[in-house]
Amino acid sequence: MEYFEYRNVVIETPNSMEAEAYRKMELNISMMSIDSPCQVIQCTSATPEDGKTTTAINLAAVYAEKSKRVIILDLDMRRPKIHRAFHKVNDVGFYDYITSNEDYHKLIVHDESNIDLLLTGKHISFPHIVLESHKTAELINNLRQEYDHIIVDSPPVLSVTDALIISKLVDGVVYVVAYNKTKKEDAKNGLSQLQKNNVRILGSVLANIDVRKSRGYYGYDYYSEKKKSN
Repeated sequence: MEYFEYRNVVIETPNSMEAEAYRKMELNISMMSIDSPCQVIQCTSATPEDGKTTTAINLAAVYAEKSKRVIILDLDMRRPKIHRAFHKVNDVGFYDYITSNEDYHKLIVHDESNIDLLLTGKHISFPHIVLESHKTAELINNLRQEYDHIIVDSPPVLSVTDALIISKLVDGVVYVVAYNKTKKEDAKNGLSQLQKNNVRILGSVLANIDVRKSRGYYGYDYYSEKKKSN
């Protein structure tokens, strides 16, 4: 099984350039959301291993250090990763809520970082059907009443339809592109699919930049209406 270390630099190295870049990203999102609050944020990318999960956990950490009530909802049911990032056992979670009508409060994992987690639990067949269900929408609506921010880790856009389905349930999307990894055409095609789905794109994250060779670890940009038309 392929293993990868998901670093939460906001927690591990709070004074680093990398951590500060995530704080700037959160500030940019908040500035964009002055007139239209962005409570539920989806993190996705064009292709696998582009840095969306790392972005999700660090964005959540920024909210947590500001004493916000934050939860990460792992809806990447085909290749879940949030449990690995927080070193948890993925034995119960969204699966139990869907299949057994389990009270979701009993499934939430309270991490010592003050970030709550709702993991995927067991594998779900045909996740795209589950994501379109009333129960999924109801869960997110209920979480809205209990948390200041809900970060949703979703599958990549070009891999399956799941990410586009999830985008209908959130307030905005952070689109992650990996430097020197994500192919230009893939990045463009993934963005195009989101735009065709009338998704509110909060901005892009340029991940995997070597801090020793650049001023920052992550780049952040806006997708304005002008850029969309190009």
